[in-house]
Amino acid sequence: MKYKNFFALLCCVVLLATGCKKDNDKDANTPVLRLTPDNITAKSGRVVEATLYITAPGGVKSLTMYKTINLQRDNDFGGSGTMTAMPVNTSGDNYEYRFTYQMEGEEVDKLVGINFRLEDNEGRAAEKDLTLNTITSGQQTIYSRKWKLVSRMWTSITPPAEDKKPCEDDNVFSWNADSTYNVSFGTSACDFDGFNVFDRWILSEDEKTFTQVYHSVFDPSNITTETYTVKTLTRDRLVLVQLIDLTIFGLTDKEVFESTYEPAP
Repeated sequence: MKYKNFFALLCCVVLLATGCKKDNDKDANTPVLRLTPDNITAKSGRVVEATLYITAPGGVKSLTMYKTINLQRDNDFGGSGTMTAMPVNTSGDNYEYRFTYQMEGEEVDKLVGINFRLEDNEGRAAEKDLTLNTITSGQQTIYSRKWKLVSRMWTSITPPAEDKKPCEDDNVFSWNADSTYNVSFGTSACDFDGFNVFDRWILSEDEKTFTQVYHSVFDPSNITTETYTVKTLTRDRLVLVQLIDLTIFGLTDKEVFESTYEPAP
């Protein structure tokens, strides 16, 4: 029994000694990295920011970043697969680097990571990872498909009435990713189709307001800005509500028209 107790005590001593050795092997001057935030979820097209806080007693030699998509290296990141930067010294051994990134529509539902590797002037290194989760934005939902006008209801009168003209039955709108837009009037164009040049469209940051701007083909200085409230925005339906001043016809200055679009075949 004494031998068993001695053997158990010996094992404890060995374990303690090993643990102490590992602790002693740690270099107190090894850089320490802290990333805030280290996990970001945002809509495509949005610009996000994370700050890398660095404590490096040995100074900073280099900061290198690479990107992975679904755990595979992105060789196009930074133009050559890596990016380098020089953190800003904030005081003593402390440094900061602010990383910005535009969430990409092509990365929706993919696992995207940014690896930060810092090396000090003595060759000591530390790493930190940022996880990026991209979800579909309203802008991407709009520009990813063409939209056919299926209804324009005049809802401020009783009873509400359909206001879409037969000549608009084949109108298809293309609101493009670069903020330009155009309209295909099909074969049954209305009398004044083609009289305007379409300039740009904008969806507000909160995705509640939709704006499109166009000007007269005969007078570029005659610019019209149309503003809509977004009632519905899904991959299957877009509903925009517009207030129109019809006092010239003896009506109110806030007549309500609700336009519904569905993806064109």
